[in-house]
Amino acid sequence: MVRRTLTVLAVTGAVAGLVAYGVHVLFGGLDLPDAQESRCDLVGTAYAVSTEQAANASTVTAVALRRKLPRRAIEIALATALQESKLVNVEYGDMDSVGLFQQRPSQGWGSAGQILDPRYAAGKFYDRLVTVPKWRQRPLSEVAQAIQHSAFPDAYTRWEAEAVALAKAFTGASAAGVSCRFPAPTVVARPTRVAALVGQDLPVTQLSASARALEVRPAAGQGWAIASWLVAHADRLGIDTVGHAGRRWTRSDGWGDDAQAGSDRVRAEIADVTPTGP
Repeated sequence: MVRRTLTVLAVTGAVAGLVAYGVHVLFGGLDLPDAQESRCDLVGTAYAVSTEQAANASTVTAVALRRKLPRRAIEIALATALQESKLVNVEYGDMDSVGLFQQRPSQGWGSAGQILDPRYAAGKFYDRLVTVPKWRQRPLSEVAQAIQHSAFPDAYTRWEAEAVALAKAFTGASAAGVSCRFPAPTVVARPTRVAALVGQDLPVTQLSASARALEVRPAAGQGWAIASWLVAHADRLGIDTVGHAGRRWTRSDGWGDDAQAGSDRVRAEIADVTPTGP
């Protein structure tokens, strides 16, 4: 899906360019700013995903982090979800398959409503993953196939490189590993709601929220994982800025230096508009 997303983004950019050119001519050469794309770049790689894909990838990663599973488990899960749904939480599929992993209610994965919850779906995937003999050492496609029983058992391999890049970004193995940009947030939630979701998904030691901001004291080694989660969910939660360890992300400019951002906390600021979420 990453490659397809890049293609879609390129086509979108080309169309936007033609439109911008027409407006430029119409207004007699008036310079206008380019329309901003909604996308999330995996810093230091050629891969980009949509904000929806990024949010789902960060949730799949967070479930594994809460269970203290190794990064290999996350890579297998993300490659599987890329193949099965392109990391989009679809409400349809082959037979009765739904969700990120195209799990089937008739095969004991849970109800359709449960499977369409990314946290639940990821948890069920990991439940079965850890029962696969020698899953840490075996090729990714073999492990994924042992869980999914796909008609295309070798298809998971093609997504391994993208899955490795996503896992590196969302586990915090790379500092400031994901950078999302979008014109305006889809939904703006209250800081207390954002704090509750962070506490639900990720290992934290302390959370505090004010009228427009929240601060997270991460568990040891989890600072960049939390920062990446916040950036990935920024579109859906109305997050304007994220700061951690001398860096600061904004939805318009991506990551930059910020000497005020402490390494012992992650701070997020919410858009200054009336919340439209719970």
